[in-house]
Amino acid sequence: MKEIIKNKKEGFLLQNEEASVKYCQAKLDQLSKALMESVSAGIFSVPGGHKLYRKAKERFEWDYCQGPRKGVKAYEVLQSFLQSEVATEKSILQAGEALTYREKAIAEERARKEAAEKEQELLRQKHWEQQQQMEAQERNLREDIVRLREKLEREREDLLREQERMLEHRLKVQNDLLTEGFSNESEQMKDEMNRLRNIIENNKKDKTLWIARALDTLATEATAILSVPAKLIGQGLKGLSSLFK
Repeated sequence: MKEIIKNKKEGFLLQNEEASVKYCQAKLDQLSKALMESVSAGIFSVPGGHKLYRKAKERFEWDYCQGPRKGVKAYEVLQSFLQSEVATEKSILQAGEALTYREKAIAEERARKEAAEKEQELLRQKHWEQQQQMEAQERNLREDIVRLREKLEREREDLLREQERMLEHRLKVQNDLLTEGFSNESEQMKDEMNRLRNIIENNKKDKTLWIARALDTLATEATAILSVPAKLIGQGLKGLSSLFK
């Protein structure tokens, strides 16, 4: 069951990512159309053209970032587009007759810095996505613990009731044997009933150990199926279960 749930979660995340990529790519194609047409028309192949190109690109990026519903792949798709346009920007930069060597170096450094900043933004976005996934996994684990605790409590109560019914039945049988004169058999059943009483008392006292063992089992399963960072959650559950022992 946990494997099925895990696969469904992964499929849902994959669908979200694919939908985000598709939407963002379509948005990029729409917003970058005017910029690409200007490049093809040679609008920026003039002295000072690189600055004009940068302003147009910044406007395009701003319009893209302001658009809603881009999803989890928004930064990644934008970064991929910007990387594909690095060669175009360098070509425009080299074509500007009015640019001096120093101006060219400054512009290239600025482009590299912006590319690095975009990369950092992408890393921060990925980190946020991983954090969201880990938090969702932790919430699911906590819900599993609540359900497991309730299930164990019900099973424990059912077991105790069954054992007490068994004890009552054997007590009746012992009394019947004693009444009918079977004292030896009655004495033998007395020892057996004492053992059953001890089992019932131990089960009543074993509530916290019962839960601790269940938490250990859940933690082991969680450690086996979750991603590497989320394994820490499983280890944390094992530590939590030790408090009940």
